[in-house]
Amino acid sequence: MRSRRYGSDLTDAQWQAIAPQLTGRRPTAHHPRHVLDALLYLAKTGCQWRYLPDSFPPWQTVYYHLRRWIARDVLTGIVHHLRRLVRERAGRDPSPSLAVIDSQSVKTSHVGGPRGFDGGKRVKGRKRHILVDTLGLLLAVVVHRADINDSQRVPHLLDRIQGEAARLQVVLADEGYAATPAGLVWRLYGWAFVRVRRVLPGFVLLPTRWVVERTFAWFGGYRRLSKDYEALPAVSEAMVQLAAIRLMSRRLG
Repeated sequence: MRSRRYGSDLTDAQWQAIAPQLTGRRPTAHHPRHVLDALLYLAKTGCQWRYLPDSFPPWQTVYYHLRRWIARDVLTGIVHHLRRLVRERAGRDPSPSLAVIDSQSVKTSHVGGPRGFDGGKRVKGRKRHILVDTLGLLLAVVVHRADINDSQRVPHLLDRIQGEAARLQVVLADEGYAATPAGLVWRLYGWAFVRVRRVLPGFVLLPTRWVVERTFAWFGGYRRLSKDYEALPAVSEAMVQLAAIRLMSRRLG
């Protein structure tokens, strides 16, 4: 039993929703709930690995388990599981029929790793490319260099939800995806790729498209996402998934 609790920790009810995705694996010296609590603390507070409080497992252990979970798509499985539960609680079908895609360019830190310059946003760093449902719940995330055009990474993002969204029919995008061939998306996935155009000048909430902007705003409450502090894009993706896990688990109690 841990000696101290934090606001980012899972409640018993939240853990019960996640536990089937983490229990039954190879026994370890530290309970997976404590490891996940440490990761959620890191994502929420933005602290450095070495400054994880002593009430959590050692930071080296937490990082080791994170890398193992990334390699085994454990966090991805938790995201899909929680999204289905949240949608059912909201009276929705577990699988969405419509999704929204967008990217966010963020600066990187001194730790290194792949990065590039986004000339449109004037940001040197990486892009977080996400796909969400109409509730703003995460479907998939891909992190890549900021100098790569959004349209080039659409297939990489859509590949990650094949088999996880049986009812999906339409993917909405903005004008930044003008180079994405809708016909190719249809042939590869059977989904309509629809670009929503802005008619009025200035900032306008586009129909349904705004939910992805709200998701990015939610992520803004997680200090680890204020920049991209990770050397590896895969770990950057995991930090986005951890934020999504905490956001969704809070809806469950």
